[in-house]
Amino acid sequence: MHHLSWDQVHISSAREPRPANYYLLTELAPVVMVGLTGVGKTTLINQLSARNVPFTLLPNRREIANRVIIALLQREDGQAPHPITDRLARFEYTARYRARFPGGLAHALSQLAIYPAKLESILIFDGLRGLDEVEQATVFFSQARFVVLDAPDTVRLKRLLNRNDVFDTAKTQPAPANQNLLSALNNIPDVESVFSQEQLLQIAALADQGQSPGEDLLQKVSIIVKERRNYDSDAAGAYLRQHWPPDRVLIIDTASQPAEDVAQQVVGWVKD
Repeated sequence: MHHLSWDQVHISSAREPRPANYYLLTELAPVVMVGLTGVGKTTLINQLSARNVPFTLLPNRREIANRVIIALLQREDGQAPHPITDRLARFEYTARYRARFPGGLAHALSQLAIYPAKLESILIFDGLRGLDEVEQATVFFSQARFVVLDAPDTVRLKRLLNRNDVFDTAKTQPAPANQNLLSALNNIPDVESVFSQEQLLQIAALADQGQSPGEDLLQKVSIIVKERRNYDSDAAGAYLRQHWPPDRVLIIDTASQPAEDVAQQVVGWVKD
């Protein structure tokens, strides 16, 4: 695996077009991973690397959001660009950018030009999320292939609880001292559109069993719900099935099989 550094990436714009020896990413044929938080994109990347699959990894979604989206909006807000780790705040920034530029992150990705030296033949981007991003990506990247990863929300929640990523934090209103965890979970806006009452009971029980602190559960559930409000991954996969060449779309449920089997499917597919 070759991880493309920002020294090899140029952010193009009307004021600052790409250098002559750089390729616009829109001219190339990237493999674009599609999926929400916790579906297994990073695990798949690690599995491909462990199998010595020759590929170049583009700066990931988080890095591009920092450099292209959040920094732009912070400057417009009169602020010096600075890190934002709170996931809910990051969703607000990307929603603002998407309201101005259809496709959001896909639009930001289309602004990149890369230096071709040492590139492996397989160029991977991790990753896009909802329908709007994927639909615009098919416009910007006419040669792209898409790997769509999916998993039930309860599975994604368990993965978030176990991975200890600093970016999996969110500022949430603390539950009142006299309010139990189940009530606090039910007070998360739109939680009922993602989790059933039975699922919320099972989630609250994780704290009672000592498997996860209540505040951590509230944060992670808030992230999953907010992400679902911003991105429709089911519609993204359906769009690709209907509108993209079948040999350039691979859709995998990562909860139904081991990570090793998922990787093996992708290895065979990317080498075809």
